[in-house]
Amino acid sequence: TRPLRDTGPSIPKEKKALQDELENRSNQVRYGEKKLQHKELEAQEQMTYIRQEYETKFKGLMPASLRQELEDTIASLKSQVNFLQKRASILQEELTTYQGRR
Repeated sequence: TRPLRDTGPSIPKEKKALQDELENRSNQVRYGEKKLQHKELEAQEQMTYIRQEYETKFKGLMPASLRQELEDTIASLKSQVNFLQKRASILQEELTTYQGRR
């Protein structure tokens, strides 16, 4: 009869190879994620630069009185948004209190 083949030592080698492959893939994923974050940051910085450049050019084209009117409108709208957010918060608290009583 033939002796049984000893496969014992090869299993740990296969396991080690799989662990190494998994670690390698994990490192590739982390590298890819960091590269993507870097690209996103670059794109965001580029958008900010373009927006600033556009605003600068736009200000030069718009009459000062119109620009002031628009800035006043924006300030007013921001104030209204803040007020509405506070009001919504108060109403949410009242609703929570009411539901807690039921």
